[in-house]
Amino acid sequence: MPRPASDATLQAALQAALDAERAGDRETARTLCLRLLEQAPTGRQAPAAHDALARILVSHDMAAAAVHALAAWRLAPQDPTRRSNLWQLLTHLGEAGDVARFQGREDCVGLVALGNALRRDGQALRAERAYRRALELYPEVSFTLSRLACLCAEQQRLEEADALFAQAAERHGGRDAVTRTDPAFLQSLREAPPPAGIRATIQEGAGAAARPLVVYACCDAVYARKFLPTMVRSIAEDSGLDCAIALHLVNPDAEAEATVAALAAAHGADRFIILRETIDLSPLGGNAKTYYACSRFLVLPDLLVRWRRPVLMLDVDLLAIRDLNPLLATSARSDLGMMSHALKRLDIWSLLYADVLHIRPTAGALRFLDLTRRYIRHFLDRGLPVWFLDQAALAAVHLAGFTAEAAPRLTVYPADIHSSTVMVDGEGRYWTDDSAYFYSVRATGGGQHAVHRLKRRAGTTAEVKQG
Repeated sequence: MPRPASDATLQAALQAALDAERAGDRETARTLCLRLLEQAPTGRQAPAAHDALARILVSHDMAAAAVHALAAWRLAPQDPTRRSNLWQLLTHLGEAGDVARFQGREDCVGLVALGNALRRDGQALRAERAYRRALELYPEVSFTLSRLACLCAEQQRLEEADALFAQAAERHGGRDAVTRTDPAFLQSLREAPPPAGIRATIQEGAGAAARPLVVYACCDAVYARKFLPTMVRSIAEDSGLDCAIALHLVNPDAEAEATVAALAAAHGADRFIILRETIDLSPLGGNAKTYYACSRFLVLPDLLVRWRRPVLMLDVDLLAIRDLNPLLATSARSDLGMMSHALKRLDIWSLLYADVLHIRPTAGALRFLDLTRRYIRHFLDRGLPVWFLDQAALAAVHLAGFTAEAAPRLTVYPADIHSSTVMVDGEGRYWTDDSAYFYSVRATGGGQHAVHRLKRRAGTTAEVKQG
């Protein structure tokens, strides 16, 4: 009978696998990891070997990757990164065409994948059966609660969804901890004392008030330096909008201030509105990025009242790649316009996107934004600055905020307002889809180039000559 491998031997094997992965030799890395797991399936190195296999497999077989992520989590259930990785994979795997592939599987990953696939295929009752079967057989895998909760929310079973999110939050935290869909909870927020906004200074250019629209973006000092020059130039030169440009800077430094000053000089200081917010975010640690995403919602109701004009709020890493007036015309009779992606509604957090909001100065828009602010502030004040809090708030307010009264009128933009491709030459000239209105690194799944590298839009991808 062969002797078990020593810890030193297993550690050397793991390191060799990681080195091979890092060098791009995925097949060797995969072989070494599988061999290590055969030798020591529950050893000290096993979680890392499963992690590596999940990374190797995720791009071409998400379900197989999830099997390894689940194994890694089972071996180290308190590890927050492994918990998050498994949550993400179980949330996104399973396309509509995968129903037959997962039919008949009784393992946890197979059942969740089947539920997701059935939902995407429009078979909600069968999807619920798959999720409930997974919970029955694998009650320790609390992540399935999130899948069932999102399905219930989609069906307007709001109180049931809320209870499931609460169970999931108690078990594993994360986004489930900041997701509420009980109309009574939203009503309690509405009836509470007014929430705190933000403390900021505001500097308005002399000609800003004469513009019929305000384009508004918020960011920290790092994003100001990285993205504002390209974003602002695209609004000034490519958007076709007659607009004031409002830039909300959270904790700006000297370099960010210099960036803004250069933009004002280049595009006319009279049209700029500059908000400066100084706040100690050290208590948030690595979650400070959540505050950068949410701060704009904490001041939006006040800005809408102050400006009494439509506001187009954009993520700072967006570029306007053609005339935006036709897009805004589609939401000109609504209180708000924002983007949704039907194929991603398996996530309540992706029901409504926060990257493009067209807001008209109406009572309906104010009701929506006031409740959104109250929701966000509720969780920030309780020490839960969870990433995607802003989109959890938008979804909750949309689904459960107006069940007893007329809801604000919403225009839903299709997902293809974002360009799916960008081609860039060595001089920074770029070509994008002709039909889209925006390009964004994050909203298009990572993109091929960082936005700050893009210098000038040259045309459409169809115009690029092959060869």
